[in-house]
Amino acid sequence: MSVSEAATSDPLAHQQAPAGLVPESDDSSDADSAIGGVSYASSTTSVKSEAYDMVQEFGRTYHGYKAGKYILPNDEKERDRLDLQHMLWLITVDGALTTAPLEEPRHVLDIATGTGIWAMDFAEQHPNARVIGTDLSPIQPTHVPVNCAFEVHDAEDTWDFSRPFDYIHGRALLSCFTDPRSIIQKAFDSLAPGGYLELQDGIYPFSFLEPVPPPTNVVRRFMDNTLEASHRLGRPWDNTQNYKGWMEEVGFEDVVEKRYQWPVGPWAKGDKLKKMGVYFVEDLKIAVEPICMKMFVKALGWTEERVREFLAELIPGLGARKVYAYFTVVMVYGRKPQNA
Repeated sequence: MSVSEAATSDPLAHQQAPAGLVPESDDSSDADSAIGGVSYASSTTSVKSEAYDMVQEFGRTYHGYKAGKYILPNDEKERDRLDLQHMLWLITVDGALTTAPLEEPRHVLDIATGTGIWAMDFAEQHPNARVIGTDLSPIQPTHVPVNCAFEVHDAEDTWDFSRPFDYIHGRALLSCFTDPRSIIQKAFDSLAPGGYLELQDGIYPFSFLEPVPPPTNVVRRFMDNTLEASHRLGRPWDNTQNYKGWMEEVGFEDVVEKRYQWPVGPWAKGDKLKKMGVYFVEDLKIAVEPICMKMFVKALGWTEERVREFLAELIPGLGARKVYAYFTVVMVYGRKPQNA
C-alpha cells in the first residue's frame, strides 16, 4: 500500500513526515534511555495542604477540592513526572519558557500550574513581574521567589482577580476542561489591552510515520480508548487543534501557532529529538497507569484487573522498536487588541 493510500484509509498515516522527523537507520542502536546522559530529578519540595483533604483511589492520591474533576493524581510520583515534563517543554524550544514576544510583563497568571515550576522559573527570570499560579491542588513548594504566589482556584469558575494581567500562560490543558473556548474567553477578558495569552499543549491522538501499525497495536488501542473515554467524561482530549481558531474568534489578534514533534521513544535521528523521545516515553510510562485506571474503569466500565492486564501490555509497547509514534505539540499565542 502506498503512502497516499495509507493516509486515505487511516487517519493516523501522514503523506509527508514533519520536517526533520525521521527514524534512525535500522542498523543503529535502539538508543537506550541513558542516551546522552539524560537524567532527571524533581526540583520542587511539596507543601502539605492543611486546607483540603486528599482523595485516595487506585493506590494514588488525588486533589480533594472539587474531587474527580482532574483525572491525574497529585502525589510525589506525579509531581516528579510534571517536573520531568517541564524539562521536555524547555528542550523543545531550547530553554525558553514562552514563545510570545513579551516585553516587560508586570502581572502574570499561570493556570493549572501543577507543581508551580513554570511560574517559579518565570518569576526568577522576570523579577519585576508578579506571578500567580492557580491549580486545584495545593502541591506547590513552600520556598518560592518573593514575586511568585499560588492559589487554589478552578479555572472553570468565575475569574475575579483584582487586576488585569499582561500575560496568561497555560500548558498541558487538553484533559482539563469541558469547554476550552470558554477558558480562552475568560483569559481575553482578564488581560490588559496589549496583553498576551499563550497555550502550550498537545494534539491528540499521536501520529505515526510509515509503517503505521494496525489498529490492534496496543498504543493505538490506548489512544482509541482514552479518546472515547474523554468524550464520555465530558472533557474531550481532541480540542487542541481548535485553539488558534478559538483565539481568533474571541478577539485575539496576531495569533501565531508553532508546532513541534515529540517522538515516543528514542527512535528519531538527531540528539535533540532523541533526547525528547527519552523524556517523553518516560513521562508516558508514568502517566498511563492513572490515566487508564481513572478513565477506563469510570467511563468504559472496565474492571481494575482488565486495566492492569492492558497496562502490562501497554507499558512495554511504548517506544517499541520500529513503531514510529510521535506527539505533535503546539505553542499558540495571541494579543488582546489595544482598543479592547
